Amino acid sequence: MKKQYEDTDLDISLKKLNADLLWKTKQKQELKKRIISDIEKLESQEKNKSPILSTRIRNISLIRKLAYSGIALIILFSLFIGSAFISPAMAEVVSKIPFLKSIINEKSVGTLINEELRERGYNFSGPIINYPNKTITITVGGTNQYYKSVKGEIEGIVKDVLQSNNYDAYKVKIERYKEYVDDFSEEDKKQIEEQRKQNKKDMELWKALDKVLEKYHILQYGVNPNKTIELDIPDTETKTVEIKKEVSEIAQKITNEQYTVKIKKIDMGKRDRDKRWMTISDSITDELIGKKDYKVTLTGYSINPEPRIDIWTSLKSSDSGSSEHGEQMEKVLEEYLNSKEMQPLVKNDSYKINVYSKDKKRIN
Repeated sequence: MKKQYEDTDLDISLKKLNADLLWKTKQKQELKKRIISDIEKLESQEKNKSPILSTRIRNISLIRKLAYSGIALIILFSLFIGSAFISPAMAEVVSKIPFLKSIINEKSVGTLINEELRERGYNFSGPIINYPNKTITITVGGTNQYYKSVKGEIEGIVKDVLQSNNYDAYKVKIERYKEYVDDFSEEDKKQIEEQRKQNKKDMELWKALDKVLEKYHILQYGVNPNKTIELDIPDTETKTVEIKKEVSEIAQKITNEQYTVKIKKIDMGKRDRDKRWMTISDSITDELIGKKDYKVTLTGYSINPEPRIDIWTSLKSSDSGSSEHGEQMEKVLEEYLNSKEMQPLVKNDSYKINVYSKDKKRIN
């Protein structure tokens, strides 16, 4: 049965987006890599002629805040992407959806591409997947001659991976990494050098904080440019005074600066639920966004006040068949969530599935 749509539901959801809507981990990590990659690449050039190296990235609170502050813009933009008609075969396609039975055990499209290119020995970075724009970008390192010689090969390999997994909605972009000396002014280079030095200092601090992470039950930490260290700890941890003192002393010893230490206690039951529903959301994203017939532009999830899966489509609410499309999407997702494979993740949680049109109307 079709559920009545209330105009205020989505507006309230979007207003609470920064607090409630939890963006996919893969996308946050990719955004974080984009933001700090310039500094890391400059660092690597002094140690290796190859400008692109794999680097372990910590959870940095500033970057996390940047990622969250950009969510609302990305989602609003994605609502206006895509074609406006529904395929006549859509009902048959979504009524079967074989991926719902097994996708939880498969690798993401980004992992498949990365592994294939690594195995062949290419000098590259990525892939960076822009879900709203449905583009996959690979950045090639090395000389311009090397870039020209492998660009076509890499593009062909990526397209083969997509085709073999029936992902027909993505566009592939192959870009060349450009050297700083060619692209930045002297003032830019000076600022980058200053940031590079700060980054080295931060790396030393992170290594020291790792020991505190092992000693106490610290879930994650972040170091902000405003000399603040933020720690997430279980709500059962009682040694908050000792933790603050030890972290503050370590930071001052390494940096010769005074840091403010802030502690946030995490509800472990809620955290477990969040991790489960993040995994559920991740398991459907590549399939729904990567295949044209689904007409999906974005997926998201929230656990507040109860778990829900949000699906945004490229259909207008006035399009012929949009309501049927929304109801079919809900039906197959419910079948997926009720499957034996998904029960360890869903458990006994009650949940909602919301399918939205391009014009922000609920169509299921």
